[in-house]
Amino acid sequence: MNVLRMPRLLAGLTLIEAILSGCATPQPIPDVLQPQSSGLGIQVTLKAPVGIFSNSPSQVYFAKIDDGGGMLQQSIIRSNYVKGDRAYLLNAAPGAYAAVGAFFSRGAVPAAPPAPGVSVSVGMGRTGYTTYFSKELVEQTRITIGTNDFVFIGSYVVDQSVGLEGADAVQIHYQNVIAPGATTGGFLHLMGGDYHYRGTLIERKNDEQARNEFVRNAKEDLAGSGWAARVR
Repeated sequence: MNVLRMPRLLAGLTLIEAILSGCATPQPIPDVLQPQSSGLGIQVTLKAPVGIFSNSPSQVYFAKIDDGGGMLQQSIIRSNYVKGDRAYLLNAAPGAYAAVGAFFSRGAVPAAPPAPGVSVSVGMGRTGYTTYFSKELVEQTRITIGTNDFVFIGSYVVDQSVGLEGADAVQIHYQNVIAPGATTGGFLHLMGGDYHYRGTLIERKNDEQARNEFVRNAKEDLAGSGWAARVR
């Protein structure tokens, strides 16, 4: 490719990305359902296999891990509010949680987000990108929340590798929970399927500075709702 065309190509891709992002319908903030309701928040940046690109998830998948099964649960809970690279699980029951995966999609915007495991490329004009977190990353995100609580899990940069060849047991397990039967080979998505990635930890921040920055952003994200006063 002519190197003189690269800046224009990258600018075009950036413009397309901005247009697609701008078409999304704003997600409503869930109401506080009970006086003792709790919430948690996480910040996730997904680094694409093509070096310079990164994405923010439109969903983060959590597992409630204080029941039998430990890290390998048979169901997941989707984040119910996302703003930028910050995902929230609001009205969460007290207990132990871990983040196990993330999802975003590109293309024509559907009327509502797809359910976990539903291919969004068929009949919707969209392609879905699901990232399954490694055992190390899942363990890093483990957190316990109490009643009337709001917890910051941390800020994570996650590296994406196409396909599940070489995936660990936690990644394989949650692929079977989130998207059972999906085609996950590295290049089989070219036949019309969605993309499936192994997600590994690049960077984790959960110090006081990261917490203060998240709290500041979360108060803006949740402004006008009953959750804003709980973020502290």
